[in-house]
Amino acid sequence: MTRSSTRRRYLTASVTASIVALAGCSDLIEDYDEDDGPEEENGDGEQVEDVDHENPEGELEVVSPDDGDEVTSPVEIEMDVEDFELQAVEDDDGDDDEADAPDDGAGHLHVIVDEGCVDPGYLIPLEDGYHHLSEGETETELDLEPGEYDLCAQAGDDQHNAYDMTDELSIEIVEEDADTDDESETDDDGGTGTGDGDDDGNDEN
Repeated sequence: MTRSSTRRRYLTASVTASIVALAGCSDLIEDYDEDDGPEEENGDGEQVEDVDHENPEGELEVVSPDDGDEVTSPVEIEMDVEDFELQAVEDDDGDDDEADAPDDGAGHLHVIVDEGCVDPGYLIPLEDGYHHLSEGETETELDLEPGEYDLCAQAGDDQHNAYDMTDELSIEIVEEDADTDDESETDDDGGTGTGDGDDDGNDEN
């Protein structure tokens, strides 16, 4: 009897402790849900205030090449933007403890090769496959091996956080034809009939 009673008390205490622990976890979950989601954070996990990455007013379009084009390398990518201010990325000297907040509706362009567009608010990586046009330009050249590629043109803010402002296309890089030798050979054979012309001239005399 004593052992059973003690066991019941132990089980009751264990259940009570579990309920308290679960209540504490639910509070943490609620706090996490109330925090800013990843789409509202920059690469350092800090909130980017006053920048709407998900609903930008601007529009981005790849002017050249067209979707499905076969092109040779290097391929020139030309883009056009509307209602978006292009800015050169400012160099961080490391003197300031905190970088200036990026301007809403402003930034620079990127061309992403075979990696897909980046979710709004996430950091666009500084690594292979992610080409940053950090001077505010709208054109760039890509040196690619022959093959098929999926490209994503995407705008980002001054801190390289992605806007939901993209244009996607697929292209195929083909090897450049080398048929110029045949043309040069025909040019060498172009000066014909000089000997025959001399004979005809002698016959007239």
